[in-house]
Amino acid sequence: MMSWKSPLWGCFDDIGACLIAWIVPCWSFGKVAEDVGEDCLIYGILGVVPIVHGYFRYLIRRKIVFRNGISEEEWFSFLVSCFFPLCGNCQERTQQNVQTMPRT
Repeated sequence: MMSWKSPLWGCFDDIGACLIAWIVPCWSFGKVAEDVGEDCLIYGILGVVPIVHGYFRYLIRRKIVFRNGISEEEWFSFLVSCFFPLCGNCQERTQQNVQTMPRT
């Protein structure tokens, strides 16, 4: 089994993407969801709605885990999605090579 390209606490490795995740998490989460075949707008909104955000973030995280053959327990994915969503989002973005900001 594979592991993540960056650690969970590696969210500060790309400070620009980290700031985007903190300032507009709906954009960052929506772009990651779009990369795994989901609707950017819908998942961007659902990813920041209180109470349901953890579940929808969990669904996207599990898709990334499955696609990349990452060894991660489901309960851990759920905890990251609910309690560390921004760090998890940065980790997912790095894993999928998602550009949240246009590069010049």
